[in-house]
Amino acid sequence: MSSCLALALMLSVTPEAAFAGAKEGEKVFEDNKCIACHSLNGKSGKLAKKGGPLDGVGKKRDATWLKKYLQDPPSMIPNAEMEKSDLSPEDLDNVVAYLTTLK
Repeated sequence: MSSCLALALMLSVTPEAAFAGAKEGEKVFEDNKCIACHSLNGKSGKLAKKGGPLDGVGKKRDATWLKKYLQDPPSMIPNAEMEKSDLSPEDLDNVVAYLTTLK
């Protein structure tokens, strides 16, 4: 029975549902001025060399890794200069959804 339920759930996921929150995450990314320390699509902030490019990050990292990184960067990359995120759980999930779309 659980196999049937799992299959039904997989078939019911639309592409839109798979990226739920991505649009909201893009707004959180912009509102928090994340571009100040990163580059993306040819745009970059003054500290972009410090934070690096985010182009293709969704191809390189999965949602679980990104969420853990944003919650505690040094736990994932010991020499990370990024500070721990102070985003709400919902905003964090939305930013992660957005970052996973950056293929």
